[in-house]
Amino acid sequence: MNSLQEDGLQIDFVGAQHVMKFDQNNPDQPDYHDLQNMPRVDFIVEMENAIFFIEVKDPGRPDAIDVGGAKLLKKIVEGTLEASLIEKYLFSFFFRWAERRLEKSVHYVSLITLESPLLQPIIDGLERQLTNFSKKSVRWDREPLASCQVHNIETWEAMFPDWPVTRLAPAAAAGGA
Repeated sequence: MNSLQEDGLQIDFVGAQHVMKFDQNNPDQPDYHDLQNMPRVDFIVEMENAIFFIEVKDPGRPDAIDVGGAKLLKKIVEGTLEASLIEKYLFSFFFRWAERRLEKSVHYVSLITLESPLLQPIIDGLERQLTNFSKKSVRWDREPLASCQVHNIETWEAMFPDWPVTRLAPAAAAGGA
C-alpha cells in the first residue's frame, strides 16, 4: 500500500513505485533508519522519473501539543524552521547518496498545515538558503535539488491531486467514547 502517516495526516501516494517512512525508528520495520541521531525527512516517495523527499509539519491537527502552532511560528520568525528543514534535506540526501539510491531528480516538498501567508517566510528562507543546490554547476553531472516546495493542504491538493491528504481522527477520539 502506498499510504503513509505522519502526525495527524495520511497521504496516499497513488502511482508511486516505492514509498518509505524514512524517519522510521523501529528496527523491526523494513525501512528502519539505523543512524538514530541523523535528521531526516519523514517520507521518501519514488516515482518513475523522480524522487520526492517529503517533510510534514502539522500544527493544525486538533490534538497538537503546540496548539495554534505558536512554537512553530516562533521557529519561522527566528529562521530555525528553515534551518531544520534544510538539515533534514541534506542529511537525507547524503544518506540516500551513500546507499546509491539517487539516480533520479530529487524534489523536496514540505507539507505544513498553516495558512498560506504564514508559509511565505518559509518559502523565501528556503529559496534564499538553497539557491546553490537548485542551480547546476557546469562541473556537475547531476543537480542535487530539482525543486523545493512548501505547501499547506490546499496548495498540496492543487499541486498533487493524485496524492490525497486525509486528516485522521485525533488519538483520543479514535478509540471512541
